Amino acid sequence: MTLMWDTRYELGHDRIDAEHRIFLGLIVDFGQLASSGAPREKLSRTLAEISKYGAFHFLSEENVMLDCHYPDVVHHAQLHRDLLAEVDDRLHRFITEPLPAEQVFEFLFEWFALHTTSEDKKLVAYLRAA
Repeated sequence: MTLMWDTRYELGHDRIDAEHRIFLGLIVDFGQLASSGAPREKLSRTLAEISKYGAFHFLSEENVMLDCHYPDVVHHAQLHRDLLAEVDDRLHRFITEPLPAEQVFEFLFEWFALHTTSEDKKLVAYLRAA
């Protein structure tokens, strides 16, 4: 699967879009490493990087929400915490069990695409209206 930035992920908020491009880039890197048969150690480290970048990005996005008094900040922040917990769980399972890297990649990409095109679009619509 060839995966790259697509305009459907663009929200029209420069900071969030820039961070989303990096986030997706890390997910793509993980997928390419998985496809090329990279060692599990490299895959584990890349997955840990995705988790750490996700934590940074989510904090950044939540700060934007707080700055504009976004009414759904509590729910949106909970979605972020849920994702980070799921990524960390999959990282642990990837290290300790034979969890296939492709399965982890599919989860990451599906979550990114769904969250960006639904929840994050609500935030940007609110920002534009405010």
